[in-house]
Amino acid sequence: MAAHTADGLDAHRIAEVIVTGAAGTRRRGSGYRIGDTAVLTACHVVAQAADVQLRFDADRPGQWTAAATVAWSDGGCDLAVLEFTPPSGAAPVAPARFGRVDDERHAVVGVHAAGFPLWKRRRAPDGRQFRELHQADGTVAALSNLRTGTLEITVPVAAADPDPAVSPWSGMSGAAVWAGTRIVGVVAEHHRGEGLGRLTAVRVDHALRRATDEHRARLAGLLRITEAEPLLDVGPRPEPTAAKVIGLPVTHGLELFKDRVEVREAIGRHLADPAVRMVTVTGRRGMGKSAVAAKVMELLERGEWPGQLHAPAPAGLVNLSTRTAGVSLERIYLDCARVLGPADEARLLDVWATDRPVEDKIGELFAAMGDRLVVILVDNFEDRLQDDGTLADGDELAVFLDCLFRARATPRLLVTSQLPLRLAPELRRFAVEVPLTDGLPPAESVALLRELDQDGGLGVAGLDDEELLRASVHVHGVPRALELLVGALAEDAATLPTLQDVLADFTLRGDVVAGLAQDRYARLGPDERTVLNVLAVLRTPVPREAVDSIVAAVAPGIDVTRALTRLLRVHMLSVDRARRTFALHPMDADLAYGSMDPAGAAGRQTVERHAADWYASVAVPREQWRGPDDVHAQRREFGHRIRAGDMNGAALVLGAISEWMVAHGSVLAAISMHLTLEGKVTDDQARLAHLIGLGRARLRGGPLTEAADLCARAAELAERTGDREALQQALFGLGDAYRQLGRLDATVGPLDRAAALALERGDVERAEHALLSLSLAHSYLGDGPAALAGADRLRDLALARADALTEARAWNARAVSLLVLGRWDEVMAAGDEAVRAYRESGIQEATDLALNAKALALLALDRTDESLATFGAALDAASAMQNPRTEGVVLHNTAWAHWTAGDHATAAGTAERAAASLELAGATEAGAARDLAEAARAHASSDPRAAADALDRAARGVDRNAELARPAWLVAEAARLRTGT
Repeated sequence: MAAHTADGLDAHRIAEVIVTGAAGTRRRGSGYRIGDTAVLTACHVVAQAADVQLRFDADRPGQWTAAATVAWSDGGCDLAVLEFTPPSGAAPVAPARFGRVDDERHAVVGVHAAGFPLWKRRRAPDGRQFRELHQADGTVAALSNLRTGTLEITVPVAAADPDPAVSPWSGMSGAAVWAGTRIVGVVAEHHRGEGLGRLTAVRVDHALRRATDEHRARLAGLLRITEAEPLLDVGPRPEPTAAKVIGLPVTHGLELFKDRVEVREAIGRHLADPAVRMVTVTGRRGMGKSAVAAKVMELLERGEWPGQLHAPAPAGLVNLSTRTAGVSLERIYLDCARVLGPADEARLLDVWATDRPVEDKIGELFAAMGDRLVVILVDNFEDRLQDDGTLADGDELAVFLDCLFRARATPRLLVTSQLPLRLAPELRRFAVEVPLTDGLPPAESVALLRELDQDGGLGVAGLDDEELLRASVHVHGVPRALELLVGALAEDAATLPTLQDVLADFTLRGDVVAGLAQDRYARLGPDERTVLNVLAVLRTPVPREAVDSIVAAVAPGIDVTRALTRLLRVHMLSVDRARRTFALHPMDADLAYGSMDPAGAAGRQTVERHAADWYASVAVPREQWRGPDDVHAQRREFGHRIRAGDMNGAALVLGAISEWMVAHGSVLAAISMHLTLEGKVTDDQARLAHLIGLGRARLRGGPLTEAADLCARAAELAERTGDREALQQALFGLGDAYRQLGRLDATVGPLDRAAALALERGDVERAEHALLSLSLAHSYLGDGPAALAGADRLRDLALARADALTEARAWNARAVSLLVLGRWDEVMAAGDEAVRAYRESGIQEATDLALNAKALALLALDRTDESLATFGAALDAASAMQNPRTEGVVLHNTAWAHWTAGDHATAAGTAERAAASLELAGATEAGAARDLAEAARAHASSDPRAAADALDRAARGVDRNAELARPAWLVAEAARLRTGT
């Protein structure tokens, strides 16, 4: 899925904010997704909320929802920021940009907002009510509402006023207010006395100004803005005047220029600062430095500053490049003279022809500029620099730079370079570096690939977004790499390669290496290349200790300090001083990795093996694991062992962490890692680790039939090799898979033996897990007393061990067993205790099932609204754990709750979602969910007979699953529909 940009209001980022209050009442508001995990809204929308749900693309293809929490709020200014976790596959978004309306001068500013007001409430054909999106276009009078410090927005009058007791604009609160491409506020109030065409909005700049230091810092961080820089004034600007330009643009195709908004704005901001004399755009080869600098110059030529900055327009622009007409002191002087006009040019040419010192001539040039701003672009400045970033002794440009930094009134110098100019410490305050380190965002990369194949003749333009996005990620979004990718397709007319063919050996192609490799790469010595190759293998930022350890193992005797210093000096290496880590740009890492010999003492596989050994040496011990990040080193080790060709070693590493990853929600990652090993593991112990780990992951992520098959194969291998620890784990997985598949007669035996084996080995934790599953199996069999007895055994173990996880499992087993017995109040209490104990343990293992049990009890007691809210929390927990079976169970029950509330249309849609999740897990109850959806649709269509028949089928499909709405409830409803009572 393509990413969403930050260039103004994006319909896909508009959020419908659905709030459940503490008393179960529901209300709606609006919001806007300002970043990957943040939504901006009004504080009163989410005040005293028990639950907040965000819905994007409401009732449109691609609709998705997410639970949210309040990350920042201020009731005084009525602003809030919500945080949420987007679902897997949700498109990433660029940070929204913010501005302000200057309230010190008269102005009328055009604004717009989009939200879900009450007056846009409609009724669907199925009877369901919904709110349609409304785009409100209006104006802000800058001096209005000065006393309250808010924005007065004049918009077209609301077309209807459906409820005199409630504002027709109710629900619009929280909508972001835009001026151009920047957010300036959030809709907060409608005062009826001011008419139906005026809204009041909170000002973002005032919220920042009035907050305490700590509160302000938190808000600025969530908004992704820098506190030190004032928000951009979005008010009217004076009519631009065109600047005189000397020299052609340093690159072509500027009309196709992509993104780089933040970089352009940073360049413009620094060029407009009188204290700054020189701005250098740095970055590796191919990143688009020339393009972004040329785009800035193009904007300045039209009298526009990047980001709508308010500053005097330049009088003249000079474009120079070392790759075209060259860069010399004479060229700079003469072109600057030309840009000042005929009279000044004639006098300055006479000055140039004299024998006066060069410093005097430059001084005359600067004096002639006076108050006029001239911007000089010098492209590819690295061609004039030595490897340490300095100009050679006697270089004439050193004189020009010396004058530039000394004079009071000077032009601004905009430079692009692969490495920055090395300046004396006292001069650094006059120069700013703008690093260009990241490739293009996904959406811009995809668009560029299509534009490079305008006529579609290469087959690129016709590919779908996903394939083009994969290609972009492969080359890290580096613009020049994208150009070379399409160029390789165009030039290879003999073999007619596909895009995937070219990607397969992209970094090995001579034309690619020539077009992307850093110029200084060829001049590196063997020691620097060895260190560079080690960093290429490591790929991610690492501490110095990692480099020292691996280099010592590969090539003892290398002076690592000297090599790193050299690489840093030539700007081939980046350093994070705060974290004390070193890294290569991903594109450079790819090129260096591709140039390494596959084998040998310093070859790829050897270095990969030593990298794996280093990560193994720094891995956190098992007894110290507390969260998913604690197995980071093992996950790195796994990847390096795979690339070293050590599949057996990789399987053992993964086997040790797979269960932990699954328990902490990284189910899909664990499955993906296991699948890289399929058919490649030869050692019995490694095969056992792989089969058990993948089987346990499939238990959570599905399909369950695969989980059962994997655990059965693992049990057979463990029996044959005599590995009783592995046998215990395999039998547990097998029994639990049978339970979830509804094969209850085959469930108890494996689970009973798994518990016995664990106790025999003194592994109390695994015994407890087996006892939990055994208790659940008895619940599924309808044997409530036996299930409750199992829960009591777990409770006794919890008391003996004083262990929160054991206590959580005991309460969880008790809640489900009490469901079977119909002891509803006790179910709710047990569910609450289970959630508390799971939270205290730091492991969310089965929080979803505990909440599901509580919600079923609430439903049985006719507390439907509370039940729906609890089912919502259960669904969030299941989604966080990446467990499609439990998602399906909860959705099935939620659908029945909507049925009992009389909302059959919502029940049908929810049941369809339940069926999809259960099918993904391979669960047999998927058919029951489909039948429930059919029943709901039939009921909504006034066909009670068909609805009753479908309900009977759904009841049979539920069978003995204790965690689903009782079949008897469905059968009773079917009977009622047939009799019409």
